[in-house]
Amino acid sequence: MTHIAIAYAARMSRRYFHRLFPASFYGRAILILIIPIIVIQIVLSVVFIQRHYERVTAQMTTNILRDISFLTHRIDTSPAPETAIDALSDFLTILQIEVRLPPQAAPMPERDQISRLDLAGQEIVRVLGADLPSYRRADLVQARGTVQLWVESRHGILEIHLPRGLVTTSNPHQLLVIVFLASGVMTLIAFQFLRLQIRPIRRLGAAAEAYGRGERVAVHPSGAREIRVAAHAFIDMRNRIERQRAQQKIMLSGVSHDMRTPLTRMRLILSMMPDGEDRAALETEIADLEKRLDGFLDYTRGQVLEDLRLTEPCALLSDLAERYRAAGHQITLRPCPVAPRPVFMHPGSLARALDNLISNALRHADKVALGMSLQQGWLEYHVEDNGPGIAPDDRARACEPFVRLDEARNSDTGGMGLGLAIAAEAARAHGGTLELSESPELGGLRAALRVPARYSL
Repeated sequence: MTHIAIAYAARMSRRYFHRLFPASFYGRAILILIIPIIVIQIVLSVVFIQRHYERVTAQMTTNILRDISFLTHRIDTSPAPETAIDALSDFLTILQIEVRLPPQAAPMPERDQISRLDLAGQEIVRVLGADLPSYRRADLVQARGTVQLWVESRHGILEIHLPRGLVTTSNPHQLLVIVFLASGVMTLIAFQFLRLQIRPIRRLGAAAEAYGRGERVAVHPSGAREIRVAAHAFIDMRNRIERQRAQQKIMLSGVSHDMRTPLTRMRLILSMMPDGEDRAALETEIADLEKRLDGFLDYTRGQVLEDLRLTEPCALLSDLAERYRAAGHQITLRPCPVAPRPVFMHPGSLARALDNLISNALRHADKVALGMSLQQGWLEYHVEDNGPGIAPDDRARACEPFVRLDEARNSDTGGMGLGLAIAAEAARAHGGTLELSESPELGGLRAALRVPARYSL
């Protein structure tokens, strides 16, 4: 049980740590840079404050205490304090110390006057109270740069003024200011350096994302050696894929020609045969073979994309609706958004995807509704029907190629199981998705093809 508890605690701590840690590489690099600087600053500040305020200030205050003790002793042992002060005038002038006797002395405050942020002042008062028995009060706030003391003597309370430079160093914060300023400047320089180092990674990621949408973005290898190696590997991979696509285009044209030529000869031979059951059976088989060939070619063409072109999104959908209406199908076209701008897309691939969605809906329903919406930078085409629909558990599998759902789709109606796969492939090529759900109006299947609305390249 102990091992299980330790493992669970370690797993939870890792999850909590990952939540606090930035997700981006730039954020993590900044955190890796900032944490050591902050730790060094804290350690340096603690060490500096301890050594300066506790040691240096205490040592300087102890040294001046000897002079104050000597001064108060001479005043105590003198029958007339004025005589002792006059005798030590040269000494007081050199040290810049001023002594005021009881008649001229200012009223002593009820407690020591020290600023909360005056760490050196707190150390001065601590040393005075510990090492000077005659010490009573101190004021380090009234006169800037001056320490005002009240000490007890045989002749009454004496008021002593001395420069603060005698008990602590001047401008003790300068070292901390210089260190923090230098650290800030170096941090800004490091931020800029990190930005320059991460820029090639961002460019490479943007080029890879754009290539996934069928766009070709120029990539210039730069940055560190590892980043340049990754950029060259991406360029080589992209060139290999494009060569494969070029070969695929050549293969498609060859297959289309080589397969349709014998099918045409077979139809010509059958046309010269007398009518009968055998001729009808062969014609059915030839039609089924042509249908299968068209399905294969459509699916393969969806993986070979044409160049991006500015296209009217509503016109693409209305042309398909008019074509099916002309063939006698019941198609409802819902109003398009007001004045949609032309967007960059692969019009042939998207038209084939919508065509397959519409034909798939007409194969299993008698009412089909088409529509389009534009929101938050996404263009969505949706095709709805009043057919049997697809069960939620089967919708993801239905978008795979060569998958036919006999329970939801009757295999006798035809089809190769490629219609939804062609649409899903076209959506992925555009950087979008194909989502299947239940139609809220017609009750059948609702296929939503979402692609990004790109108005510029």
